[in-house]
Amino acid sequence: MESAPKPDFRIVFRAASLLNSSLDLDVVLRELLDGLDRLLRPTHWSLLLRDDATGELVFTLVRGDAHPQLLARRLAPEEGIAGWVASHDEALLIPDVAADPRFSARMDTLSGFRTRSVVAVPLRARARCIGVLEIVNAMHERVFDATDLEILQSYADFAAIAIHNARTHEAIVELAKNDPLTGLRNSQYFIRAIEEAIARGGRFAIVFFDMDRFKRLVDTHGHVRGSAALAEVGRWLGAELAPGEVGCRFGGDEFALLFAGADRAAADTRCRDLATRLLARTFLDDEGIHATLGASFGAAAFPADGGTPAALLHLADERMYASKRARQLARRAD
Repeated sequence: MESAPKPDFRIVFRAASLLNSSLDLDVVLRELLDGLDRLLRPTHWSLLLRDDATGELVFTLVRGDAHPQLLARRLAPEEGIAGWVASHDEALLIPDVAADPRFSARMDTLSGFRTRSVVAVPLRARARCIGVLEIVNAMHERVFDATDLEILQSYADFAAIAIHNARTHEAIVELAKNDPLTGLRNSQYFIRAIEEAIARGGRFAIVFFDMDRFKRLVDTHGHVRGSAALAEVGRWLGAELAPGEVGCRFGGDEFALLFAGADRAAADTRCRDLATRLLARTFLDDEGIHATLGASFGAAAFPADGGTPAALLHLADERMYASKRARQLARRAD
C-alpha cells in the first residue's frame, strides 16, 4: 500500500500566487485543483457550491470518470457526506464510507462509480460555508489520512478566497452597469448594448420615453418625493420587461428601452401597451399621494431608421418630443 505523499511546498506557493493572478474564476479554480491532483493524487475530486436560494449543493467542478454524470447535479441540503460537511461546517475524513451512515450512494448509482473513501472540507467565505471540496479514493489503494485533510483544507481556503474575490468583482462590475435610483441599466450600459446589437446585425428597436406630469409632482411634493416616484417607475418597468428587452434610466425622468428582434411597428405596439399599463397605476401610494404619471414615447428601428447609436437615439428622441407636443396640444384642445 502506498504511503501518503510528502507535501511539495512549491505547489502550495503556486496555489497562493494564483489568487492574485486572475479574476477569471474558472481559470483560477482549475489551476488550483491541478495542484491538488499532483499533491494528493485522488482518483476523483469535486468542488460543490451552495445555491443560496435552495440550500442545495451543485457539482461545479468535477474531475474523474464520473465527470459527465455528476457535473451540475445537485445534492439536497444535508444529503450525503458533502451535505453533512456543508450543513455542519466541519471537515470529514472517512476511510470507509460503507461504514458511515452519512454516506449517500445516489451519485454512485447515477455515475456507475464506487466510492470507497472520502475527505471533504468546507469552503468558507466571510465566516460562512459556501460549498465543499472533496477528494475520493486515493490512487493505488492508499488510505487518506490527517495530512491529506490538512492539505485539502488549505486548498479549500485558497478556493474560497478565489471565489469570494471573483464574486466581489462581478458584483462591482454589475453595479457599475446600473442606475442606483431605479435599479435599471444606466446610459453607458445602454449605449454599449446598442453598439453590440448593431454589431450582431439583427433587427432591433430602441425607445425613449419621459414622464408626463412629473414636473407638476415635483413642484407640488418636492424633489425627494419626485425621486421616490422615479424609483417606483424603475421597479415597475423592471417588472414589465420581457426577455430580450433592456430598460435604462437615461437621465432625469427620461428612460430608454431596447427591444431585440423588433421593428418600428412592433416597438410602437409595445409602447402603447406600456403607456396604458402605466396610466392604470398610481405612485407614492404609501405617502397618500396616489400620483398618476403618464409617459410620451418615441421609437427608432435598426436598420430602417439608422445604422449608428447616435442616429437611432437622436431619431427616437425627436419622435418622443413630437409625441409629447401632440399630447399637450390635444389636452389644450379639450
